Amino acid sequence: MKIPKLQVLIEAGAVRKVEVLHETAATGWTVQITYASRQGERCEILERQRGGVRGFATLDAVARCLAGLGLTAFRVNAAGLTGEDEPL
Repeated sequence: MKIPKLQVLIEAGAVRKVEVLHETAATGWTVQITYASRQGERCEILERQRGGVRGFATLDAVARCLAGLGLTAFRVNAAGLTGEDEPL
């Protein structure tokens, strides 16, 4: 799903769930949108304008993108994320 389609779904009030997933292969975060359609609920991954999965390096980048579209809440699924940072 590209940003213009997501904007239409947001304006129509059709977005049901937004989940941010950690992708180890992409070394970043992807966004999965669940929305209502005539055939029931559908799930799609946010894509780049020229195609392919839209990846984000940080959760902050995800939050800024989604907030700019009017989505201020989302669920984070960090399964598979390893604590590679130095301990405090």
